[in-house]
Amino acid sequence: MASPALSQASTAFESDAPQFHEHEKSQPRALQHVKEAATSQDILLFLIAFRILNALSIRTFFQPDEYFQSLEPAWEIAFGPNSGAWITWEWKNQLRSAIHPTLFAGVYWVSAELSKLLQLTPYNHAELLLAAPKMTQAVIAAFADYYTWRLGERMYGRGSNEAWAALFLTAVSPWQWFVSTRTLSNCLETTLTIVAMHQWPWHWSLDATGDEGTDKYGLREDPQPDQVRELAKCVSEKDEVVIRARSMAYRLCRCLLLAAVACVLRPTNILIWICLACFSLWKSSSRGQILKLPQIEGGFWVNITSIAHGPATRRERMVLVLEAVVCGFLVLASSAIVDRLYYQQWTFPPLRFLYFNLARSLSVHYGRNGWHYYLTQGYPLLLTTFLPFALAGLYQSLFPQDSPPTQALLTANVKRQLATTSILVPFTLSFISHKEVRFIYPLLPPLHLLSAAPFATYFFSTPSKHTTRKRLLLTLILTTNLLLAIFATTLYQQAPLNTLAYLRSRTTTTTNTHPKTIAFLTPCHSTPWRSHLIHPSLKAWALTCEPPLHLPPSHHPTYLDEADLFYHSPTHWLAQHLGRAPKNSNEQQLRLSALETATGVAWDGKGADVDEKGREREKERERKMAWTGYLVAFGQLEGELGRYLRGSGYGVCWRGWNGWGHEDWRRRGGMVVWCLDEGEKRAWRDEERERGEMGGWKGFVGKMMRGMWSS
Repeated sequence: MASPALSQASTAFESDAPQFHEHEKSQPRALQHVKEAATSQDILLFLIAFRILNALSIRTFFQPDEYFQSLEPAWEIAFGPNSGAWITWEWKNQLRSAIHPTLFAGVYWVSAELSKLLQLTPYNHAELLLAAPKMTQAVIAAFADYYTWRLGERMYGRGSNEAWAALFLTAVSPWQWFVSTRTLSNCLETTLTIVAMHQWPWHWSLDATGDEGTDKYGLREDPQPDQVRELAKCVSEKDEVVIRARSMAYRLCRCLLLAAVACVLRPTNILIWICLACFSLWKSSSRGQILKLPQIEGGFWVNITSIAHGPATRRERMVLVLEAVVCGFLVLASSAIVDRLYYQQWTFPPLRFLYFNLARSLSVHYGRNGWHYYLTQGYPLLLTTFLPFALAGLYQSLFPQDSPPTQALLTANVKRQLATTSILVPFTLSFISHKEVRFIYPLLPPLHLLSAAPFATYFFSTPSKHTTRKRLLLTLILTTNLLLAIFATTLYQQAPLNTLAYLRSRTTTTTNTHPKTIAFLTPCHSTPWRSHLIHPSLKAWALTCEPPLHLPPSHHPTYLDEADLFYHSPTHWLAQHLGRAPKNSNEQQLRLSALETATGVAWDGKGADVDEKGREREKERERKMAWTGYLVAFGQLEGELGRYLRGSGYGVCWRGWNGWGHEDWRRRGGMVVWCLDEGEKRAWRDEERERGEMGGWKGFVGKMMRGMWSS
């Protein structure tokens, strides 16, 4: 027989949950549990399939960190230091935790072993190594969608319109389609954050009334115990409290472990948990009184605000702090071991991350934004067409018109906490000069949950005379989101991935025997690297853009990195560092052999290590650079490079469309590949001639479609 605590009507979170009909009540409880579990399982499986389709459909480049902060170090871990991965200055200075790339290193290793077992061709081997990280991240993204819905059910009630609206918002979000399946650490951080929020003891943020059920440890029971409630139906009353206590302890432990991992990945994530913890550990109270002064007749009214412990009980505060310390220590210890294995020395990346980016302001080297960036660009890009509903949800959560009824008090309290956090975190991050939308990405699921209430109220309310207008508006929103998603994932900045697909194909479709060497004369990190080059026979070098590690802060404003120096005068830079371009592939090979003889090592295409001694780094770079079989540059430089290469053996052998314009003038005009191979140049001229014969809009559409699907 269930205890009174378990038999009470669902309060707070589940106050709006649908009630079972009589014929449903007559069904065995185990069958009801299986039906509910099947529903959740079906949704999760659908989301996984949906996100895998999402991941495999992406054809565009977004952020270099998608590759250089995850897949490149993962490639090195999986295949060794001589595998050709590009390890950037952040890893060489221990700014990043190795936990994230270690995950994908395991994916790479398993994929490579599977490829050997199946004896895949080089082409299929490359396709497998390209798809495996995408599918892994797709599963991670699906869990973010799933737990957004699960937390929505805890907030608004099982089966409520608001919970389904939250799932709808995250599924059709253009930003989620564009970003969630990319291998950025922010994407994993977002998933860890929303899963941890689902486990968070939200009911501890309410004042204890004395009527709540407590376990034998003095912890208030969860008003929405989910699976534990179902388990309790099948056990004796004696074991009931044990199950609840274990559930609360396990939930809190899981929450804090996930939150700690998110903070190790991205130290700024701790701001979210500071906000939520403050709601449970402290509370503010206000009181007013008349202050009488001799100079003022009658005195004047003052409002006094004080901070006190609560609303969590003393026992709950102690358990929360103790478990936070224990879980934090376990995660930090595990992270330290992983980092020790990767860096071959003891180090603490989160501290070094804060030191380099805040104390030394090196992040400013990659851009400076105004104080209003997250308000005027961050939230609009994250939410797109759902921005009005998010603003309405924030306002309703912070300034409710009426006091919520007792059974909905916890729901209102959770919404207030999420809204406050969604404002305080961007406000705090605004004090840092370098800003990016993905830095506030973990706030998107909470914002979808806040948007769900006004969205459901407007679109899912009872039919009215405005039904047609609402349907038209919903259709417009969905159409806009679809167009934004298609543009962002198939059209905008597609050339970087297509260029590497073309270069990758040269290892299997050409008959020439000279090494496939490539020089990227582009802004640094404009394309993926070894994670997309794949084949060991493809060796390359590229322009670098390391920040001024060896210079004092006073010299930072005038510092020019290698890419800056190149774009200041491309032809002068080429003449100074590479000299005259070779007339054919044989001459290029002779020069490369001479370079190898002079340095005493085989040319591997890798740049010099980043160190504190800039001069030694520059000398090493000069010894590493050489004319290669392929040159890659953005179309903006095609005219200037074409004039410099006139009379040499280089000719255009591929050109890729990159969308309509770019905010960075150096990345405009598509991408162009020059090569020395006569067969490739001839094949490209034939293709250009065929395209010219098509002419008009047919030629344009054909060019665009070839660019979209060539990878």
